[in-house]
Amino acid sequence: MKVGLLTLEIRLSAITTLKQKRSILHGLIATITRRGPAFAAAEIAHLDARDHATIRIAHVSNDPRYTDAALRRIQTMIETGRGYEVENAKLEIL
Repeated sequence: MKVGLLTLEIRLSAITTLKQKRSILHGLIATITRRGPAFAAAEIAHLDARDHATIRIAHVSNDPRYTDAALRRIQTMIETGRGYEVENAKLEIL
């Protein structure tokens, strides 16, 4: 079994409240987890910062190439979103 981890540091520039931030992140995480039971996502850092967020996405499969491709598709989808920008991305296969 291989586990892939994608860590994304996100800047939320137009956000003025934590409620707005949570709304955006809740939508992102819901979109990711709807892709199937092999995905999990959570906010892991900058919990009280309005303009930053760090989320980690995990994917489990038997094939590390499939895990890599699945996480790269998620990364591309998130990078094209509106209301935020991805500042840094790190992909690991364990």
